[in-house]
Amino acid sequence: MISKGYTLWLVPAGQVFKKFNALIQKLAKENNAPVFCPHITLLGEIMLPRDECIKKTIELVKDQKPFTVALETIGYQDYYFRTLFVYAKKSPQLVKLHERAKEIFNMKIPPFMPHLSLLYGLFPQEIKDKIIKEIGKDQSAEFEIGKVILIKGGEIKDWKIVAEFPLR
Repeated sequence: MISKGYTLWLVPAGQVFKKFNALIQKLAKENNAPVFCPHITLLGEIMLPRDECIKKTIELVKDQKPFTVALETIGYQDYYFRTLFVYAKKSPQLVKLHERAKEIFNMKIPPFMPHLSLLYGLFPQEIKDKIIKEIGKDQSAEFEIGKVILIKGGEIKDWKIVAEFPLR
């Protein structure tokens, strides 16, 4: 699968990053799926030039203080990039940042469902149920968001960080 344009990510830090990075790698290996960095997509498929994305992201993070994100339980869908994930709580700070990003990037998109993906691909329900039974439905964790990361899309193996924008 290929992602289009640019994407804004929120990446966990410290132990939460280590935990979910290891889990993503384990599930990818066991299920012959792609490996990716743990993240919450703040805004995706931004079809603007690189320089404009950078300029708009600078505007987005201006006056944005760091905040905490709480992860909750596992969910799944029959969609490649959401086959298995952990819901992130829709805190006022997270929702406000997303709404501001939509406004700055002038994007009208479906309702925000913040989540941290664990596995990409199209898998039957039995596989998802087996994984959930193995790792547990409750994946509660909290971490501080201290920056927004701009990612260049394409094939998953080619995703790369364009720039990081600290929150102050």
